[in-house]
Amino acid sequence: MKKSLLEIEQTLREGSLQKAHEELLEFLEREPENDTAWYMLGGLLRREQLWGEAINALNKAKFLNPTGPAAYAIDSIYEILSFQNTDLMNP
Repeated sequence: MKKSLLEIEQTLREGSLQKAHEELLEFLEREPENDTAWYMLGGLLRREQLWGEAINALNKAKFLNPTGPAAYAIDSIYEILSFQNTDLMNP
């Protein structure tokens, strides 16, 4: 059954990450130019800490919609990846 983005978003809210991931991939096969779906996939991959894949999906969303929220999400991932807690480092 073909799911809408709203239905997939509901699946995400319910915490079924794997199911939502599969549904998003199916959705993107039907609508590969949908920037919102790419953004959602990037967010899902970010939650799974698949950083490279998340950045790729978000870059696709940014390419399709340069004024959308994907650029901020990409910057956020780079902040996470570059974080260093100097209090935990050996002197």
